[in-house]
Amino acid sequence: MRMIWQGLAVSLLMGTGAQAGALSDAIFAPGAFGATDPGQVTRYDHERSGPEGPGFRPVAQGALVITPELAEGKPQLVLTHEDAGRTAPVAAFAASAGDPVLLYFLENTVRSMAALTGGSPFYIRNRVRDALVQAETAVGEGPVVAEVKPFSEDPNREKMGAFADLVLRFELTPGAAVPLSLLSADTTAAGGAYRETLTLEGS
Repeated sequence: MRMIWQGLAVSLLMGTGAQAGALSDAIFAPGAFGATDPGQVTRYDHERSGPEGPGFRPVAQGALVITPELAEGKPQLVLTHEDAGRTAPVAAFAASAGDPVLLYFLENTVRSMAALTGGSPFYIRNRVRDALVQAETAVGEGPVVAEVKPFSEDPNREKMGAFADLVLRFELTPGAAVPLSLLSADTTAAGGAYRETLTLEGS
């Protein structure tokens, strides 16, 4: 599992040849998640709904927990997931890397879309990354709401069903210790049933 998440981090953070915009600069910035003091646990409420399908697992009242720890003297962020009374490890990331909440959210979106459409997770992941890198959303010092439609002009839209109009929505405050307060992936406006959200507790 650790290898999968490390591979995802490389895939999402490596350059695409396109000029990065203000949004990607903010959400992919190294060390963006700054709540790294030991004991400073961060929690996100997690919900996922959608149609039944092989490989798709709904989450009704889950939680993503980010716990700072030291590994060989270096700060890392340990992610665990709570659902239906069970706690499962996700992965550990160096605190100097990209925001692990963003990586977790994007990979879950990719996996859900691939499971429900039968599409290639590699293709989906690359298109999502490209769309985020090229997003023109202006980012200032205060709270920002950004929406990205990764497949709005994709040549394979007709094979994606409601996912062709998937909307990724981010609410963030650049420079905050926990920048992202809301992350959502939603197909309901296009008549789909898939929706996934991570909401910072207390926000």
